[in-house]
Amino acid sequence: MNARRRNLVALVAAMTVLATGLLWWQSDRAQAQLREQVLTQAEQRSLQLADAMGGQVEALIASVDVALQDLRREWLLDPEGFDPMARVGLATLPPGMVTHLSVANAEGQVVYDSLGMRGETHVGDREHFQAQRDGGGVDRTYIGKPVHSRIAKEWTVVINRPILRDGRFDGTVNLLVSTTYLAGRLASLQLSDKDVVSLIDRRGNFLARSRDNLNAMASRVPSDRSYLVYPEQTSGIYHVSGLLDGIPRTYGWQRLANTGLIMVVGLADASVLAPLAPALARSRAVVSLLSVLLVALGAVVMVLLSRVARHEAAVAASEAFRVRLFESSHVPTVVIDAQSDRFIDCNDAARRIYGYRSRADVLGKTPMQVSAAVQYDGTPSSEKARHYMQQARREQSIVFEWLHERPDGTRWDGEVHLMSFESEGRVLMQFTLHDITARKRAEAALRESEVRLKEAQGLARIGNWQRDLVGNVLTWSDEIYRIYELDPAQKPAFRQILSVVHPDDRELVTTVYNESVRTRQPYDVVHRLLMKDGRIKHVRQCGFSQYEGDRAVHSTGTVQDVTDLRTAQESLKRLNAELEHRVAERTRELSVLNRELEAFAYSVSHDLRTPLRSVDGYASLLADEFGEDLTPEGRSYVERIRKSARRMGQLITDMLRLAHLNRAELRHQPVNLSEMARLVAAELVASDPNRQVSWHIDDGMTAFADQGLMRVVLQNLLGNAWKYTAQSADAVIAFTQIPRSDGLLEFCVRDNGAGFDMAYAGQLFEPFKRLHAHHEFEGTGVGLTTVERVIERHGGWVRGEGVVGEGAAFFFTLPARETLR
Repeated sequence: MNARRRNLVALVAAMTVLATGLLWWQSDRAQAQLREQVLTQAEQRSLQLADAMGGQVEALIASVDVALQDLRREWLLDPEGFDPMARVGLATLPPGMVTHLSVANAEGQVVYDSLGMRGETHVGDREHFQAQRDGGGVDRTYIGKPVHSRIAKEWTVVINRPILRDGRFDGTVNLLVSTTYLAGRLASLQLSDKDVVSLIDRRGNFLARSRDNLNAMASRVPSDRSYLVYPEQTSGIYHVSGLLDGIPRTYGWQRLANTGLIMVVGLADASVLAPLAPALARSRAVVSLLSVLLVALGAVVMVLLSRVARHEAAVAASEAFRVRLFESSHVPTVVIDAQSDRFIDCNDAARRIYGYRSRADVLGKTPMQVSAAVQYDGTPSSEKARHYMQQARREQSIVFEWLHERPDGTRWDGEVHLMSFESEGRVLMQFTLHDITARKRAEAALRESEVRLKEAQGLARIGNWQRDLVGNVLTWSDEIYRIYELDPAQKPAFRQILSVVHPDDRELVTTVYNESVRTRQPYDVVHRLLMKDGRIKHVRQCGFSQYEGDRAVHSTGTVQDVTDLRTAQESLKRLNAELEHRVAERTRELSVLNRELEAFAYSVSHDLRTPLRSVDGYASLLADEFGEDLTPEGRSYVERIRKSARRMGQLITDMLRLAHLNRAELRHQPVNLSEMARLVAAELVASDPNRQVSWHIDDGMTAFADQGLMRVVLQNLLGNAWKYTAQSADAVIAFTQIPRSDGLLEFCVRDNGAGFDMAYAGQLFEPFKRLHAHHEFEGTGVGLTTVERVIERHGGWVRGEGVVGEGAAFFFTLPARETLR
């Protein structure tokens, strides 16, 4: 667009804006004058309403003051009989106005309260009490600021008079007026839902508010209000936004003559101006329509002029680039008008790389609309683009990288070739694009890979090296310097490596490397390093060579520090030798011990049972043949002898069975534990059919174990549960499976019987240890020991949990499949 057309477009735009502005200015001026007249009338109305409402409030407070004087007189006459008179006096006041009456003594302690809270409240720290106490014996009515009553549980205003005895202060009589009641009285003034009536004391505290009364409590009006700044004034008007709700209002206020309180009536601007709204809306609609017509007319003219100018520029640019085979190029190319900073032409390749459907979508845009907001270095794209364009105008052509963004939000990196030229007196910018996103990502990935490789080499103590055999150039990683303890400032050289290799291993290293080159086979050798301080290191060196025809041209390899591994291997060898010696010694000791145990078991079986049977037999004969001649105490002794003999016999049997379990060969096979548990339960029920026990046995519980030994386990665990629930009214015994994910099967036998103290849980599986007395429950204390031996032989574990009087639970595990034994 040339200068003449630009000036013409600017003139049309200026005239359109000027005409529209004058139209709106005239409309706004007329409407402002009308609103000002209405608001002036609202000021007088608010002042009249404040005066009228102030008279009602003064009458209300006067009635409270009369009641206060009557109640004070009754208190001075007869404090003991004051309560009936107080209630009569309260009844004379409007319902809900006063929450309660209280009388405080000279120390501020409430000695009477119409709500029955005498002696529980202290008001000596309250403003209304201190004001009367410090009043110098003057009889006056005092109106305090709103407080949240601890007795009435609501916001109240205390109105009180002092109790004077012979001119001396002796307490106060207090009436607590509900701010909610006052707010209701203020709200009785019929106003709109946005108008507000407030009662404020001379210090600026809200005493009541017709709207949002609770939010107004404990709040103060700003100190710049005229009735606070000029306490001698009796009335006034001001216009501000509401303190609590921000609604603009016209406020009229009146100072009450007797109490000094301020009655404020605020009329919302919206309510006052509401009758004008239709007329103002119609006026604005007419003005808006005229403005739209003016703007539309001006816009049409400007668009026509702009289109003509843009068409001319596009034709000129298009013609220039067609000469350069612009349209047929596969290289994305774009032309920018340096004056407007907008795209005026582009080829189809540019449209595709920018991600638009047509060239028209690209034309007219600015470079910022196809760029990320910020470039990689944190510079805003707009600032950086200006810099590059200025540089291109100075240097004619520049190359730089740029972060772009497509309409769908995807970002891509481009290499931009920007050049500046002139066409028909206009400065144009042409640039070509190359998508280098893949290259940038590859470079970033390569850098990250190098960093991770260095970290991995440091952690694994592995370094890598490369040797160009043609140019005899050697390179290695940082870890090589650390392993060989070389100066990183030195240039890598093969002689440096050989100088650190142990003298006895140098020939080995050289031979292995040369042989690998000759045979074209990789090599792997462990050798020693001799450090400057005499330390010995062990390293593992691996490598191979690459060939071109028959000539080796390149070698590469790794070096790993295996000193710690070698040290650990040597320590392990010594430890294994020591363990083998210990195992052999322990095996010999166990063999001797097993022979002794077998001899002991034989002795118990054959040498102890015979005299034990004799004791039991003779005791039985004594009871049968001479029982009638024995005293009851003697017969009791004989029975105790027989019971002890039988119990000792059972102990011997259990001990032999326990010894047999340790020697018995395990025969693993699939075992249906659910079916086996039901058989054991049936046997227990048959032994005592009169007992009522609720059984819960899961279905499908199986294990790979010795069937005979697993029956011993279930007989002991279920038998214990049967025995220890004998004294339970509603006995419950459960056998369930608990899911696990560590290759073991876990089962649980639970009951609600006698239970046990967990403090003695360590004795559960010790042989012959019992947690219950013999007279409570029978048994030898070997059952759980037997269970533990069987489960341990299967490769599992067993544990117990219990609570006295609430039952016990025993958990045991078995392998999920056959394990090596």
